[in-house]
Amino acid sequence: MEWTDQETTTLISLWPTSSAEQIAKRLQCSRSAVVGKAKRLRAEGVLPFDVVKHYEINPRPSKHRRSPRPRISPPLQHSWVISSHDSVASRSCTLIELDDSRCPWPLGELHQVAAMFCGGVSAPRHRYCEHHARMAVKGDARGLISIL
Repeated sequence: MEWTDQETTTLISLWPTSSAEQIAKRLQCSRSAVVGKAKRLRAEGVLPFDVVKHYEINPRPSKHRRSPRPRISPPLQHSWVISSHDSVASRSCTLIELDDSRCPWPLGELHQVAAMFCGGVSAPRHRYCEHHARMAVKGDARGLISIL
């Protein structure tokens, strides 16, 4: 930005009593331009470094509106049938109930936050139960591939 003598004088006179944003609005330029010019004026010795600014703070309205809190849907019921080769101890559980011995496979739709998990007994040396370990290796579960 090219600074005229009048704009520079205005900046120097307003600097102790106005914020950089207020000066920028008055001069119809960006706040960054005002801060940069003030920095250069300080380096030249025109604006002293020890100036204590006294200006009225006007809070600016927020540009972003708060979005409503997302609704947490109730846990979904399983639509698949557990076959005889699946673990008998397989039951759904919440995140709080999960530990290293239980299968953390998320249940529900792909684009929903997982509220329920498989909870079956983890297969030896694997993170998931036998059924979900096979699905993860094949990559046919929701298009996901997981490292066991």
